[in-house]
Amino acid sequence: MKKIITLLVSIITTISFAQEADDEQAVNLNEINNKKHEFRIDVFEGLVVPALDISYEYVLSKYSGVGASVNINLDEDEFDFDQKFAFTGYYRQYFFNKKDFGARGFFAEGLLQYASGISERLFTFVNNGQSVVENNDTWNKFGIGAAIGQKWVSKNGFVIEVSAGGGRYFGNDDNGRSPEAFFRGGISFGYRF
Repeated sequence: MKKIITLLVSIITTISFAQEADDEQAVNLNEINNKKHEFRIDVFEGLVVPALDISYEYVLSKYSGVGASVNINLDEDEFDFDQKFAFTGYYRQYFFNKKDFGARGFFAEGLLQYASGISERLFTFVNNGQSVVENNDTWNKFGIGAAIGQKWVSKNGFVIEVSAGGGRYFGNDDNGRSPEAFFRGGISFGYRF
């Protein structure tokens, strides 16, 4: 009886170690670690604003990355501060990463942004009581900000990212004709290669 139990325990142990080895070989860590380039499109901006927001990130290590985003406003409706274009450069640090391949999970980023747009001032003429656009000026500003978020990367390179943050523009406010702050964030889908 002892021989049968010993034989069964050895077979079960061998099978379980063989399954663990197969699971580890299913993910080629060298292939995943060599994926350094990532493109993302912010679908939230595209649906809500609408705007085209495309991001590129270069993975420096499993804990950090650098990148840039371009945001182009596609909306024809005009608001008080209508941002038409924004270019954002950022450095990102990833935290709580327990996987062998990185640049994923919770992150914090510092960013610099250049933006331009059109500002409108509405004045009401007393004679006829109608609102008329009086001034239509362009503005250009540089700003600094921060954001936090979460990124998920699948084993085959697909990326989902959720982030939120903002910042403040430098310089004067042009007598209220340009924005003083900006928002950065959204829900992005992309691919790492």
